[in-house]
Amino acid sequence: MRLRRRLPVLMAALLVLMLSMGALLASYLSSQMRENRAMVSQGLRVGQLARAVLSDVQDAETGQRGYLITGRDVYLAPYTAAVLSLPGNMARLRSLAQTEPSLGSRLALLETMVGSKMAEMARTIAAARAEGLDAARTAVQSDLGRATMDAIRRAVSEVLAEQDSRVSQRVAEAEATEKFVFVAAIIGTALAVMVLLGGGLLLFQRNRQLRLAEAGLAQQTRLLQATLDNVQDGIGAFDAAGQLVAFNSRFFTLLGLPLELARAGTPLAELEKAERDHPRSVLSGDHRGESGPVQLSLDGRDLEVFRNAMPKGGFVITCLDVTRRAQAEATVRQAQKMEAVGHLTGGMAHDFNNLLQVITGNLELLARAAPLQGRAAVHLASALGGAERGARLTAQLLAFARRQPLDPRVINLGRQVRDMTDLLRRTLGEQIEVEASVAGGLWNTLADPGQVENALLNLAINGRDAMPDGGKLTIELANAFLDDSYADSHLEVAPGQYVMLAVSDTGSGMSPEVAARVFEPFYTTKAEGEGTGLGLSQVYGFVKQSGGHIKLYSELGQGTTVKLYLPRSRRPADVAEAPLAGPVEGGTETILVVEDDVAVREAVVEILSDLGYSVLKAGDAEAALSVLSSGARVDLLFTDVVMPGPVKTRDLARRAQALLPSLKVLYTSGYTANAIIHDGRLDADVLLLSKPYRREELARRVRRVLGSPADMPSMPPGLSALAPVPAAARLPAAHGWPTGSLVLVVEDDMMIRMSLEQMLEELRFKAEGVETAEQALARLAQGIVPSILITDITLPGMSGLALGVEVRHRLPSLPLMISTGYAAAGVTLPAELQGRVGFLSKPFSMAQLEAALAELRQDIV
Repeated sequence: MRLRRRLPVLMAALLVLMLSMGALLASYLSSQMRENRAMVSQGLRVGQLARAVLSDVQDAETGQRGYLITGRDVYLAPYTAAVLSLPGNMARLRSLAQTEPSLGSRLALLETMVGSKMAEMARTIAAARAEGLDAARTAVQSDLGRATMDAIRRAVSEVLAEQDSRVSQRVAEAEATEKFVFVAAIIGTALAVMVLLGGGLLLFQRNRQLRLAEAGLAQQTRLLQATLDNVQDGIGAFDAAGQLVAFNSRFFTLLGLPLELARAGTPLAELEKAERDHPRSVLSGDHRGESGPVQLSLDGRDLEVFRNAMPKGGFVITCLDVTRRAQAEATVRQAQKMEAVGHLTGGMAHDFNNLLQVITGNLELLARAAPLQGRAAVHLASALGGAERGARLTAQLLAFARRQPLDPRVINLGRQVRDMTDLLRRTLGEQIEVEASVAGGLWNTLADPGQVENALLNLAINGRDAMPDGGKLTIELANAFLDDSYADSHLEVAPGQYVMLAVSDTGSGMSPEVAARVFEPFYTTKAEGEGTGLGLSQVYGFVKQSGGHIKLYSELGQGTTVKLYLPRSRRPADVAEAPLAGPVEGGTETILVVEDDVAVREAVVEILSDLGYSVLKAGDAEAALSVLSSGARVDLLFTDVVMPGPVKTRDLARRAQALLPSLKVLYTSGYTANAIIHDGRLDADVLLLSKPYRREELARRVRRVLGSPADMPSMPPGLSALAPVPAAARLPAAHGWPTGSLVLVVEDDMMIRMSLEQMLEELRFKAEGVETAEQALARLAQGIVPSILITDITLPGMSGLALGVEVRHRLPSLPLMISTGYAAAGVTLPAELQGRVGFLSKPFSMAQLEAALAELRQDIV
């Protein structure tokens, strides 16, 4: 690994060495070439000058001979020119001979012979002029000049030969140098090629490694970007210079920044400018440290923004969309509130029933003591009406808590709205303009028609109250599709198709703070005494219980719109059931009444008997099955839903219809969380008459279930006298207890205790009341043995049930009466209290108290 790391350095050093050697070799070769060029040039010049000297001597000799032959001076021109040029040529030869000693001696000899020759020619020319041509010719014919000329030629040839030899030597040396350089060049080239190949290979490997590294980096970058893009949080990373280096689209979307700035290298300053319109800046500030979450609401989203510094400079901004979490928390809070209201409803019903018991009991005692007439009777009726309104208030709380029974049907809301428009115009008054708009092709929906009408009437009345000076109320019906995006922002909504019912007014509108609380129970913006604060709560509970969605839009000074979204149904609309109207009509059929509450049972038996029906009665499901198994012909089973005993109401109905296939069943209940209602809706095969009901409602419902009187076969005589229990079908007028029987009353509420004692005395009992279970046990310890023990369940200290168990241990045969504000079916008795136990549900009247005591008497006789 270390060698691989040093290899590039070694190759670079080798390349530098080779380049240096190449440079030195080139310098040496250049020097040699310069020397050779200088030597060749000098040799050429020596040869040229030597030939010039020889030519001058020959020209001079030619001119001499021409003159000696002709005697004419014109032939001396070559001679004269040679005499003039010869000294210069010889001087130049001497100059060249200074660097070559051997050439100098030869030139000295040559110069001597040339001088001798030129002197000889000068003498002959002078002799020819002075003595005549013949004398000069005679001197020439002595051949002395020819011998000198031959010597000059030999000297010049020797100089030329020496120069040629030197040039040849230089050429040989140059060729040798060239071969050396060629071999060195080949070796150097080979080494260079090897180095280049090695360098190229190394460079290729390094480039390949670099490309692989870049590809890996690009892959990591893409992976990082893909990871960032798939993260639901917004992330933006900035370097130390404040430039954007990494980000995802959610960063720009959540912070409302322009997408054209979503590129690497964008300065932070540009992003800070883009967020100037935001209610709070999250990008500006000190980025050197970490900061906690900055809370921000932007474009309907709740955001938390964190800023963290990076170790090597720069920082990262993380933006979390906590809208769903906030909505989930709000949903949980709402669910907890709903649950709390449910518990509150039960607690209020218990306490409220105690108060109603005091009021109702004392009012009945007053009426029994002195029958009232005139204004006193009116006041008494008003007081009883107030008690009834209190009961309705409890029912409204049950509606908000989604515990009311619904009877959903497939309906077309367009027909209902058109039918109700005239009613609303009359109800709202002339100052309110009512306009209804129904979209074409409106889908059917599954909802309780009666509850839809109540919801529409509630919304219309609220709209009217918001327009005291008059205005316009618009009712709109249309198909709607709530998509995934809408469902994401409203956690309780399931995406899908709905029928939308919108009610809009042009009233005063609401502030956002008021609109946020408008569905809370008991919250109202009306003046004191003008509203209970439960109208919109009922609408809210109905829509939620129907699987729908409710949305309110309001603006101060503009008005309010409430939109109800009810789920679409693809089934055809159900045939509307005719309303229960017309004259009250009875019959002669036989009806079996199954009701554990004695007072309610006796009231129902009396009403049905007055209508002409033959009535059988039973206190629980087992007693009812005993009646049916005895062979009695029964046409209608009218049964309460919640009753004590191992046999449930639905099982009673199935077994009864197995015994009598033509038997009709009508249920009644005042409590919704039971066997015939699931998810707040009645089972498909259930007919229900909800408590409380009036005599007319009972008569019409029974007649509708049974059909017209002509459709029913006649009842065999005598069957109506059968009873499910040993007692007669009708209770005796007296309660059956001996006059003056002692009743020990255990009740912590003084007013209820006093009222109950007075009722017992009116019924010819002797009553003694105590406040706690401990006081009751103390009375028993003193030897007092009452005929009946009546106790409330909730007592300070020991509970009423625990008191009953202790009394059973001491006095096993003592009859017990449990007084409670809850339904009897909701009370679980200990095993020790099975048998010889009666229930008295608050609030109760004197007749109900008497009936309960009579039934308890029947159980022990």
